[in-house]
Amino acid sequence: MNEKELKEIIQKNSSNFTIIIEDKIFDINEINIFQTDNPITEPTTRGGAYFAEMKELKVEAIIQDTTISKYLSKAMLGPNKDFLDIILNTEAQDGKKISLVTNLTNSMQNASKIVLYLKLKDVIIKS
Repeated sequence: MNEKELKEIIQKNSSNFTIIIEDKIFDINEINIFQTDNPITEPTTRGGAYFAEMKELKVEAIIQDTTISKYLSKAMLGPNKDFLDIILNTEAQDGKKISLVTNLTNSMQNASKIVLYLKLKDVIIKS
């Protein structure tokens, strides 16, 4: 699946996404996918912890339930030696179940919402 197809699927189903982190489910209020350029000249392993490509697909997820914040430190590289896989799920209008397998790379929070930036690892579509 190419980036354009994936963006279309996410846009069509953006109001139905949930995030699963440590077996807890939270609604995603807004979701967006975009490509970033890493400041590297070739694919490389960063800090022996994860593999970085020159171009990566990222997911921006906005969650208004700020109670998710207590689960984020266990998911992010830094306090942990490994990323925790975070699953974003939706069911498409045609009945297909779509799962985005991601890793949390950054987050920003204010009193009303949390914005998560996640590296997209895999897309799973089941009929």
